[in-house]
Amino acid sequence: MDYREKFYKNYVTKNTSLLYGKISIDDIKRQFPVWKKYFFDILPVDKNASIAELGCGNGGFIYWLRENGYKNVLGVDVSIEQIECAKSFGINDVIHSDLINFLKNKENLYDIIFLRDVLEHFRKDEILNVIDLLYKSLKKNGKIIIQTPNSTSLFGSRYRYLDFTHEISFTENSLRQILLMGNFIDMKFFETAPVIHGFKSFIRVVLWKIMKFFLRIFLLIEIGSYDKVLTQNIIVVATK
Repeated sequence: MDYREKFYKNYVTKNTSLLYGKISIDDIKRQFPVWKKYFFDILPVDKNASIAELGCGNGGFIYWLRENGYKNVLGVDVSIEQIECAKSFGINDVIHSDLINFLKNKENLYDIIFLRDVLEHFRKDEILNVIDLLYKSLKKNGKIIIQTPNSTSLFGSRYRYLDFTHEISFTENSLRQILLMGNFIDMKFFETAPVIHGFKSFIRVVLWKIMKFFLRIFLLIEIGSYDKVLTQNIIVVATK
């Protein structure tokens, strides 16, 4: 048995519940402003677009998509505990499956595929296979949206080693490399900076902008350039 399989069987009871406590629907709804800022402008205008989230966790993002009117959505997760958690919230557009097995023999089906905090769980050889399967599963001009740990961040190792099942982290360039190997085009990279949804978050946004300015100065001094994304996670959108 792969060591990851052992961990995924108890992923809620022995990981996420200890990190975040018992999650409620209200906790999920508090993420809505963040997801709107990060992802809303990427979503298709057509509410019947076919959207899959691979590694959907407790189903909160699927719930958000439904709340925004998207009818043809599906979440997939390898952890049965995560799927049971989603269904306990009444989020039923989710299935229990290994990502690679799920993608096999699925060609030209999806307009958008999300992988939020997923790709880092795979080894390098597996990642190339995943990228190829994702490409085949997308319709022409379909998009893949990946969120993953960013090694360029000042605290980049935090997310890399936060979860024992994490195998790797990325930079903008290494993400570009694997996506180009998978024949994806038109890549755009985004940060996962704080989002304003109250006074405290407003202060965080201001302080982040100040800190980012000095981080860029530091990098300019050291290497003569800086990366666009300096947050602990990085988002990339790529097109088939």
